[in-house]
Amino acid sequence: MDSAFIYQAANELVKNAGTRNIKQIARSCSLDISETSRIKDMLGLLSLYFDKPLILINRQLDKQTKQMVCGYALGHYLEHQLLMDLHTLNKFLTIKDKHILLYEHNAFTSHLMLDSEEVYQMTKRKMDAAQIANAKRIHINLVLVKLLELHHLGYDLRHYHTQHHAFIKQLNLPEYYRFDAAG
Repeated sequence: MDSAFIYQAANELVKNAGTRNIKQIARSCSLDISETSRIKDMLGLLSLYFDKPLILINRQLDKQTKQMVCGYALGHYLEHQLLMDLHTLNKFLTIKDKHILLYEHNAFTSHLMLDSEEVYQMTKRKMDAAQIANAKRIHINLVLVKLLELHHLGYDLRHYHTQHHAFIKQLNLPEYYRFDAAG
């Protein structure tokens, strides 16, 4: 899926739900959400066994990671629903560390939770990704993906390149977070 499609789908959901709160958006899509301490070896899971789809989230996670898990499960569920493909979706989808690093699901979640114009204005105020994440109380990975998405959507981030690339280098983050490496 391309950035414009992901952006449009996410913003339509935000508009319909009237919020950027990921749990409220998931509930507006008929998903139940619950936290549990019973799952230790995973971040969460998506269950389709009950009358209503259920997202179970590991209670031990920090708030930002819980948001990412919820967003991942919501995105995965909606992707299959959109493709009229829910029958091929496993009845249980375990969510592990490697899953919440998948780009498209994080792009979708970042568009749900972060307003593009607001993030763009934060870059104009010279806030780095960590400062934006702290201000918005959101996982830094979602902010990094949102910045890449803004670049893909055509936002002029030339004012931000040097600062952003220095931030990536300072924290020794993967090169794919750089605007000039983004495909």
